[in-house]
Amino acid sequence: MALCQRWRRLRLPGLQTCRLHTAAVPAPPQWLAERLGLFEELWTAQVKKLASVAQKEHRTIKISLPGGQRVDAVAWSTTPYQLAQQISSTLADTAVAAQVNGELYDLERPLETDSDLRFLTFSSAEGKAVFWHSSTHVLGAAAEQLLGAVLCRGPSTECGFYHDFFLGKERTVRGSELPALERICQELTAAAQPFRRLEASQDQLRQLFKDNPFKLRLIEEKVTGPTAIVYGCGMLVDLCRGPHLRHTGQIGGLKLLTAEYTRRGFSEPPDSDRLSSSLSDHATSHPADTLALKPMNCPAHCLMFAHRPRSWRELPLRLADFGALHRAEASGSLGGLTRLRCFQQDDAHIFCAPDQLETEIQGCLDFLRSVYTVLGFSFRLALSTRPSSFLGEPCLWDQAEQVLQRALEEFGEPWELNPGDGAFYGPKASVSLLQIDVHLRDALGRPHQCGTIQLDFQLPLRFDLQYKGQAGAPERPVVIHRAVLGSVERMLGVLAESCGGKWPLWLSPFQVVVIPVGTEQEEYAREAQRRLQAAGLVCDLDADSGLTLSRRVRRAQLAHYNFQFVVGQKEQSKRTVNIRTRDNCQLGERDLTEAVQRLLELQNTRVPNAERVF
Repeated sequence: MALCQRWRRLRLPGLQTCRLHTAAVPAPPQWLAERLGLFEELWTAQVKKLASVAQKEHRTIKISLPGGQRVDAVAWSTTPYQLAQQISSTLADTAVAAQVNGELYDLERPLETDSDLRFLTFSSAEGKAVFWHSSTHVLGAAAEQLLGAVLCRGPSTECGFYHDFFLGKERTVRGSELPALERICQELTAAAQPFRRLEASQDQLRQLFKDNPFKLRLIEEKVTGPTAIVYGCGMLVDLCRGPHLRHTGQIGGLKLLTAEYTRRGFSEPPDSDRLSSSLSDHATSHPADTLALKPMNCPAHCLMFAHRPRSWRELPLRLADFGALHRAEASGSLGGLTRLRCFQQDDAHIFCAPDQLETEIQGCLDFLRSVYTVLGFSFRLALSTRPSSFLGEPCLWDQAEQVLQRALEEFGEPWELNPGDGAFYGPKASVSLLQIDVHLRDALGRPHQCGTIQLDFQLPLRFDLQYKGQAGAPERPVVIHRAVLGSVERMLGVLAESCGGKWPLWLSPFQVVVIPVGTEQEEYAREAQRRLQAAGLVCDLDADSGLTLSRRVRRAQLAHYNFQFVVGQKEQSKRTVNIRTRDNCQLGERDLTEAVQRLLELQNTRVPNAERVF
């Protein structure tokens, strides 16, 4: 599970659930209701206490806003959200959190003193972190309610989030539980449940989390003061310093459309349930729960383009879809992750005017290179021209081939020509395509076709797709079929083969293990572990006193931990760590703070050989 969670750091869509059936949602566990009851009691007491403070300390405070504006507010009463509403309704709707005198604040948390106030939106790194971390609470709430999960870590990443939780020995999430899990998430976001910030004492924390061993250990290790912050959201109660969104309605669902797709102008199709009524006049003739297995996204995207009149101003229209696809592959052709009957594809279709083709093709090639560079892949390009039995006008195909060749030449990467090898899709070869194929090789030298760029003049004709041109006359768009990874499962398999089990630091589920030489250094080793985990790094502790130091180091190397931090008496006294790599390269003694900072730099820059360049 940890590996799949790290896979989301690729700035690519995470593996999403299949919405083919609905499962019943059981009643929540008894301990969940008891914990919520205690939280409500503590929350009511805190509300009364804050109301009393606001009445006793009623005074005017000065708030400095961006741009030099200063406004008056009331201590313990006025919130950042109220001030955002005074500035503009747009800011109030788009703000996700506030920064008050440099400290991150919930928008509904009252201001206490004169303050320098800034608003955070999703466009900032801090705003994204607040948004994604709030989303983890929605997922955690669903896991607790449906599965009785014991929640562990749930941090945000650069482009999303993940949540670790424990279900019991040898218990995993079953595929049949995924639809219900997703539905609970959707219900929680639709209900716009508020995120409520509670300050609790250590005794109250132990009562709230008496059924969660992980949280109890966290309280003992990290809560050094008399109180700590707890957040409630729906039935969820979690130990967290915040801040969060005002309510779950701001999340709007858990579809992980990544920043990279958004930056490149792609939009995700709306929910199929909402769209079905507008796609066809025949929709009402079918039962509402009619389901089908989808082999590809092309026809659906064409219907989405055609469901209302389009203008040349809307082009290029880029649609990205990461849903599950199903194909009746022969059993003999199935193999591991590389060929499945149910898989996900980072599928996209670009509807554009003919004069936009070259620019869009270049953008697709740049997208391919940017992703493959991060993954450490070299690739080979091949241009397959029209087959002998192509459909359409020869002059149109000639023009399209020239466009693709120019784009490849300007791209600057080596490519080869496959004359007459264009693809056929559909019965009796009814649709023919020009395409650029992208081939990778795994660690065994086996070739895999992953990404592809296909130029299609026939689907717009078959679906009678039109848009109003600049002259006012109807014109027909061109469709570019585009996938970067191809099958997400296949790409994960190829990546696993290529790494040979030695994942790069930024993607590794086993980044660091701290190994104390003796029991006297165990406390300092735990401190080092906490420092690494607080920085967002995956770190374990091997304090097994039954094994020698060399056996524990060897065990860490066999488990492919990227780094081992060994701490003995000298390291404890100097606040340092002695660093080894999984290849048994001894990097020597380093300051703990500097070592953590260096690991973050290597992770954030996604270097493929962090052990060598540390």
